Amino acid sequence: MAVRIACFGIAVLDQVFLLDELPRAACKHLANGLRTVLGGMAANAAAAAARLGAEARLVSRVGVDAAGDAILAELDALGVDRRAVERVPGLASSVSAVFVDAEGERLLVNHSDPRLLEEAAAPARPSLEGVDAVLVDGRWPRAAVAALEAARKTGIPGLADLDHPMAEPWAGRLLAAASHVCFSRDGLVRWTGVEEPEAGLAAIALRTAAALAVTLGAGGLLYLEAGRTAWLPAFPVRAVDTLGAGDTFHGALALALAEGRAWPDALRFAAAAAALRCARPGGREAFPRRAEVEALLAAASPEPKAARTETRF
Repeated sequence: MAVRIACFGIAVLDQVFLLDELPRAACKHLANGLRTVLGGMAANAAAAAARLGAEARLVSRVGVDAAGDAILAELDALGVDRRAVERVPGLASSVSAVFVDAEGERLLVNHSDPRLLEEAAAPARPSLEGVDAVLVDGRWPRAAVAALEAARKTGIPGLADLDHPMAEPWAGRLLAAASHVCFSRDGLVRWTGVEEPEAGLAAIALRTAAALAVTLGAGGLLYLEAGRTAWLPAFPVRAVDTLGAGDTFHGALALALAEGRAWPDALRFAAAAAALRCARPGGREAFPRRAEVEALLAAASPEPKAARTETRF
């Protein structure tokens, strides 16, 4: 029976421009191609989990506009349950312009009306009946805290995917409620003011009892286990498009935790899913299937190593 994942947070319409190089000057740039795809941390995580075989539900808010129509259509096409996505008249849906170069690196500019999520109340009674794990992205602070606190009371994993700082009291309440917290490297710096990833994790560990990790792109990831920091190298793939790789990582991680995998094994599974996402062009088919992830794990599974404070990624 498939595990059930509930994802709380942002859904975005991404306009992706393909370029030879990322823009470096204030002038006109001609793109080689254009794709319109689903974006947003929680939305993409739900799509990734669904592709891997989970029953994934998204709890979010979008406007009553063309972008909102397109977001819902993408969720439907990707098999995500979007019945808990509220449509809000008078507010614009979140939209991003994304520039992707020939090496797969990306530059993203997002617009989100703060009234849509950042300032919005939590959804009434976020039911977790039948849910095996919760994922939140922090872009909807009140909903994130409510969902994680409900998950803790229910006794299921509550994963926070953080790349944006949060104001108090939401930041403190989120760290207190989450069972697992994973940062992007930039997100960890924004939360702690500490540039060195291992020291940043140590600073967060003083504020929460949650299992912790930070993703480092091609540098792999760091995680805390039993008070020690370990480093998991990245899977060896050629990056084609890194857009959505972090979201895929978190969706796969939520699924692995829902299935009861231990923290290191769950991280390895998620890292394999993210690597596969990087190795193919974006769009619906970029999300890997479980058989592909398991094959990569069997063929090339990096082993964790002890991290050293002086290591730089």
